Amino acid sequence: MSPDAGAGARMHALVRELYPLPRSITGDAVRQTLARAGEIVPLAVSEVPSGTPVLDWTVPEEWNLRGAWIDGPDGTRVVDARDHALHVLGYSVPFRGRLTRDELDEHLYSLPDAPELIPYRTSYYAPRWGFCLPDRVRRALPDGEYDVVMDTSLGPGHLTLGEVVVPGATEDEILISCHVCHPALANDNLASLAVALEAARALADRPTSLTYRFVFAPGTIGAITWLA
Repeated sequence: MSPDAGAGARMHALVRELYPLPRSITGDAVRQTLARAGEIVPLAVSEVPSGTPVLDWTVPEEWNLRGAWIDGPDGTRVVDARDHALHVLGYSVPFRGRLTRDELDEHLYSLPDAPELIPYRTSYYAPRWGFCLPDRVRRALPDGEYDVVMDTSLGPGHLTLGEVVVPGATEDEILISCHVCHPALANDNLASLAVALEAARALADRPTSLTYRFVFAPGTIGAITWLA
């Protein structure tokens, strides 16, 4: 198989395109990601309802983010999920309210040792809400009251999986899986998604002795659900 000079550019462009989506282990952003993958390879997408037993786990409720922000005492918006998907604690439950600085701080996450970075935090199985922000910004928040909006939904839905099989001369398989769940983390799952899709595309154009199965699923619970 000769090298494809355009493969690197295609993979980089795909990562840039999908990077802003607020993915999680369930939800519309995962569906959008898999829909885009389906434009590259003939992806079979399946959905498993919330509450379905999968091995010794259970498919969780579906989570979606519509918007989230914090407005300071003077009305200045200090955090906005539209600026960066990592600003929201993953799987945050809905919340709207007005909080004092001390009350708000109980729902903030930052990295004192890396004051310019936004941490990645989730709360899949312990219902709560929160925001992640640079520690420099967190420490500069003045006293006063803050208007907080966490516009999310959490309820019965589905977990979404994608799969493509490239048949070979035998039924012996090589399984390649990658995550499609994390937001704004290019090196965690978007890079592997892009590489796996490019590999599936390339393998489909050549005869192989082995069959190749590519699975695109949310981390941990997605793999467990696929195995179940």
